[in-house]
Amino acid sequence: MKQSNYNFFYPYKEDETKLIAYNSFSNALALIEKEKHLKFVKFCNDEADLDEEFKEQLRQGAFLIDDDVNELELLRQGMLVSRYSTDYFGVTIAPTLDCNFRCIYCYEKDSIKQCYMDSDTQDRIVELLKKKVKTIRQFSVTWYGGEPLMALDVIENLSKQFIEICKENDVEYNAGMITNGYLLTRSSVEKLNEANVSFYQVTIDGKPEDHNIRRPLVGGKPTFDRIMQNLKDNIDIIPQVSLRMNIDKNNLESGAFIVDYLRENGLDGKVAPYLANTTNSNDSYDSPSCMSTEEFSDVDFKHDVAMGERMDIRSKYPRRIQNYCGADSMASLVIAADGRLYKCWCDIGIDDRCIGNIKENYGLFNRANLNYVAYDPTQDEKCMDCKLLPICMGGCPFQRLEKADVCSMYKHKLENYLSAISETIKKQQEDQVEREQEAI
Repeated sequence: MKQSNYNFFYPYKEDETKLIAYNSFSNALALIEKEKHLKFVKFCNDEADLDEEFKEQLRQGAFLIDDDVNELELLRQGMLVSRYSTDYFGVTIAPTLDCNFRCIYCYEKDSIKQCYMDSDTQDRIVELLKKKVKTIRQFSVTWYGGEPLMALDVIENLSKQFIEICKENDVEYNAGMITNGYLLTRSSVEKLNEANVSFYQVTIDGKPEDHNIRRPLVGGKPTFDRIMQNLKDNIDIIPQVSLRMNIDKNNLESGAFIVDYLRENGLDGKVAPYLANTTNSNDSYDSPSCMSTEEFSDVDFKHDVAMGERMDIRSKYPRRIQNYCGADSMASLVIAADGRLYKCWCDIGIDDRCIGNIKENYGLFNRANLNYVAYDPTQDEKCMDCKLLPICMGGCPFQRLEKADVCSMYKHKLENYLSAISETIKKQQEDQVEREQEAI
């Protein structure tokens, strides 16, 4: 037997006699006595043997594996199975390329135009689903833009047909929306509930004075109050909302302000805030204002800790993935309002990233698409020996083409998150024991 290539051992601050043990391949997390860890190290160096019980525990967490196991090959196999799966089909649909905002960092700034999806394009999308539905078990839609709510009629029309087709073929259907939230009125939410939209991502960039500079309407008018009022007005009927906060060096206090604002306005719980790193994608923003992955990971961790009990830190537990996203999967597609096809929503409007048109030649692939789908992190010299590969799988395909940093934030903060998660689990276990004793 041999030790896994993906073992991590960190000090456990709550008990100096123990270590935190984590394996990124199996996602196993455990506490191990330092004395036993020393025996494990000696065993791996052929200096001692282990008792069978301890050896079996290590095997269950994949800290110890059989000599003939090639973890890298298993990662590659899992990636290919996921990448070419036919059980699932997901589409990101931009029903319009128009937008009522002019965000200062928008990577689609050169693609915004008054283009709305016509009936022919809608019909072609429905035809595509009818072809796919015979072989899939799940169909997923993400409504995107531009600003998708500027084309609510298109969303209603397509959703009605999607729901009917999936129901007739016993296929699970789910939908979500990425919206700036300005048009998320009660009437809109009621219609979107009927369209089975069960998830929203809305962006607020911190304090009103910061947000309104960064995310104004066309013409420059503010948007913060309207967005927040929409969330308040719909809190009783809207599904879960992820509140994205794009931050850079200019609005580092966004997280703390928004967390307090949500609590004070009765939105805490239904609206879940998280930080996102503002990047200079498609040469859209000021690079000196952007943070590196390492800088952002530090800010992000401090934000999560500051949220305390308002956030379950376990949600930041690293997870094993097969492939990174829809861009490097054959089961996903991005469809723009004009019918043009892409693999990543960041590519919308970029001519040399277009892979075809649903009205003309679906299935055409160019080099950019192959760079997404054919890239293999298990054969990349920079990735293949990385212990974080199972939870990263090469990072964002789009950022890789942009020659940007694609490494996971866990490269910089894995120990911090695992320590915080371990402390949370320990406290919950202690609380559970206390409740049980009180009930006796």
